[in-house]
Amino acid sequence: MKIKPSFTANKLHLAVISAISAATIFTAQPVFANDDVDPGEDFPIEDIEVIKITGRLRTSASAATEERREQINVADIMGAEQISRTGDSDAAAALRRVTGLTLKDGKFIYVRGLGERYSSTSLNGAKVPSPDPTRNVVPLDMFPSSIIESLSVQKSASASKPAAFGGGHVDIRTKAIPADFFFKASISGRYNTNDSDDTYTYNGGSDDWMGKDDGTRAMPSSINGTINQFGGISPIDIVTGSNGAIDYQTAQAMNRDLALDINRDMAIKTESTSPGYSGDIAIGDRWDITDDVVFGVLSAVSYKNQAENYTKLDVELDGDANEVQIENAKDVVGTDSIVQMSGMINLGLEIGYDHKIETYTTYLRDTSDDVSIALEETIDTIGEPNALQVYNIDYEERTLISNQIKGQHFIDFLWDSEFNWMYSDARSQRKAPNELSYTYNVVLDDNNQLLSRNLNTQDAPKYVYSRLEDDSTNYSWDYTLPVEFDNAIVKFTGGYEYYDRTRESYATRLGFDVGLSPTDPNGDILSDDFDDIFSDSNISDDILDIELKDASTDTEDYVAAEKNDAAFFMIDADFDDVWRVYAGVRYEDFRRTTLPITPEGEISDEGGRYELTDYVIAEDDWFPSATVTWKQTDTTQWRFGASKTIVRPDLREVSPVRFQDPVTGFDFFGNPELESSSINNFDARWEYYSDEGNNFSVGAFYKDVAAPIEPIQRISEAGRQLKFYNANSGYVYGLETEFLQNLDFIAGEDSVWSEFFIVGNLTLGDSEIEIEPNGEIDPTNETRRMTGHSQWVANMQLSYDADNELHAATLVYNVFGERIAYGGRGGLDDVYEQPFHSLDFTYSFFPTDGMSLKFKAKNLLGEKTEYDQQDNIVYAKEPGREFTLQFSYQY
Repeated sequence: MKIKPSFTANKLHLAVISAISAATIFTAQPVFANDDVDPGEDFPIEDIEVIKITGRLRTSASAATEERREQINVADIMGAEQISRTGDSDAAAALRRVTGLTLKDGKFIYVRGLGERYSSTSLNGAKVPSPDPTRNVVPLDMFPSSIIESLSVQKSASASKPAAFGGGHVDIRTKAIPADFFFKASISGRYNTNDSDDTYTYNGGSDDWMGKDDGTRAMPSSINGTINQFGGISPIDIVTGSNGAIDYQTAQAMNRDLALDINRDMAIKTESTSPGYSGDIAIGDRWDITDDVVFGVLSAVSYKNQAENYTKLDVELDGDANEVQIENAKDVVGTDSIVQMSGMINLGLEIGYDHKIETYTTYLRDTSDDVSIALEETIDTIGEPNALQVYNIDYEERTLISNQIKGQHFIDFLWDSEFNWMYSDARSQRKAPNELSYTYNVVLDDNNQLLSRNLNTQDAPKYVYSRLEDDSTNYSWDYTLPVEFDNAIVKFTGGYEYYDRTRESYATRLGFDVGLSPTDPNGDILSDDFDDIFSDSNISDDILDIELKDASTDTEDYVAAEKNDAAFFMIDADFDDVWRVYAGVRYEDFRRTTLPITPEGEISDEGGRYELTDYVIAEDDWFPSATVTWKQTDTTQWRFGASKTIVRPDLREVSPVRFQDPVTGFDFFGNPELESSSINNFDARWEYYSDEGNNFSVGAFYKDVAAPIEPIQRISEAGRQLKFYNANSGYVYGLETEFLQNLDFIAGEDSVWSEFFIVGNLTLGDSEIEIEPNGEIDPTNETRRMTGHSQWVANMQLSYDADNELHAATLVYNVFGERIAYGGRGGLDDVYEQPFHSLDFTYSFFPTDGMSLKFKAKNLLGEKTEYDQQDNIVYAKEPGREFTLQFSYQY
């Protein structure tokens, strides 16, 4: 064995390839293998590998393909130009184009048919916390495509990545320091076919351009002050807490004063829908400080404002397969007013060719103001003229801020070794300062027109104030030593990673308990709008016989913390550029505590069911992984991989608290008895890359999952209330195929067909889990597919790039097979989400080098989201067709 300074040549090889790719992207001119190149004495000409690329988008697609080709693991890459071509506005929508990936609720990615719990997300390689209390992963719709450089989906595990890996790991890479000064700005307008309906809103809504709460929604400080002073807000609490110093009548008046402090300007109304609009600006440059020192900066901001009108159907069934009856049915109309703002600033310092330090600061804010009215019928009122009219206002702010610094250093005097380090801190927050629901009893005529209504005083109007704060720290380092043998270059890498996270989640529920009934002398007040019923005079004069109650329970608040220390070692060996062998092992020491707390701040014992030790998880293990790549020819290669990974339950899943899915409205409960799921993963893939940039691949995968975590409907609970349980066992397997092909083979390179190419992928697979009934669950199917798994997923993209570079167009089709939303119980079949056939079209016109005009049309087939159970539609939502026109300028 001998050590040689060979790593510099390897770096130069990669630099040349990157330069060639970058040149083709910015010039959109062909690069041919026989072009003259003078690389210098230290870089032999035979080491250069060049791909012939033509066309604006095919250049980008092939560059991403080349990066995938050089990965040591099974991975897929999507570049910024590809995202722009498909017209997707955020990371979530773009990722559904990747092989084996499907989109859930417009926010969450399912990799290889596995739910979002089986995927993980990082931002520029650093873990970030989720601002959504109902999900383990970050909602990917928060990342606008304008700040994304590329998206990487790693589908086979490696020692350098967290062991909490199931279906795949998504790394969102924001735009890097530019090679030269640039400025880019765009503005767009949006129209949806649902915009022909009126927007639902209210006086207390966010009508300013920032969409941010102005403080009027916040829970009054007087309520917290009263709780701290007297131990509660009810008249009894006040009397008891004052030791009898305050009489009951005075306490009632104090309680009414608290009700007056609450925002009651919440009557729902309609107004004309305004067209949605968005825009973004990015600017960057770099400066030569000295001959060897370069400093660069990139900054970008993005903004979107739109009102999304929708109609929704929500049905609950009861009975069994032989006799199905409708327990409850809701027809919902509503509007989700969305404002998204993001900003980032990235700094870079390059010292010579061997040292680079970069910082990334990313800020994302997403506000949603969802206002809806539902006509609800129960088993007792179906077919009758009377029904319930349910009003809901759900406002939330989600924010994420991430700060990161990372360095890359090539150390020539230590045998061209490489040292990388990273430090990141991130904070996510969710505020829902004023969620409100109230109900009217209504009488309808034969045409479902309203004849009369009265506030339902049996179901008191409810206010919910909730907040979540999630802070995380993540840092790591790794060191790589390359050693050259006679027929191989071997890289030895060792490293360490630390991650800690703390979370606080609180919710306070208040209710207006009204004693007034329609038969009282003032009963006609109850037919008024909400703000008129709960007017200052009606409360202060005690017309309503009102009492403000604290309806908070011991099953909503929790605090949690987790830490994970990890060390890893791996070997990457390249044998004569024919065989590439990777092997690694990762050790993780994971600790977590999740404590449910009462509104008084004490640890909840859940009725004595759980011990304190049930809330603590401490586990450590070794996680090996290996991949072998055989470069069969210059254009084909095989990959084989095996690994052991784990999927741990999320914080909210192991705390016995209640939370509601914001999309479906289903209630979920955590389970401290959940166990982590160990997974054995196996992958194989054959890949073909032509000199012309076309590619084709076929792969297979198999995953053996021990104790998979599944949401199951509980026996004892009315309605759809689900809890998390471990199934006995499970597995998932499948085949994946993907291709990119220019159509010039139809009539030759000089024909119009050379301006077209197609991209497609198809995933076929199956899964199975076994679930046993217990005292809480009675699953209809004890053996079934995994929740969220589709047996097939297909994508097809037909693209056109004009030779004169003035026009580009893409037609994109995406569909997934039906998948289980949640399991049925008591004889009712499982609930299946039906296929959604998405057909989108994008056309771009480039009148000059710096200007572009883009037209986008989404959901051209007018599809809607549907869940079926026993041949009944139990959930449906109509997103409408969407059209966007965007103008961009770049200098």
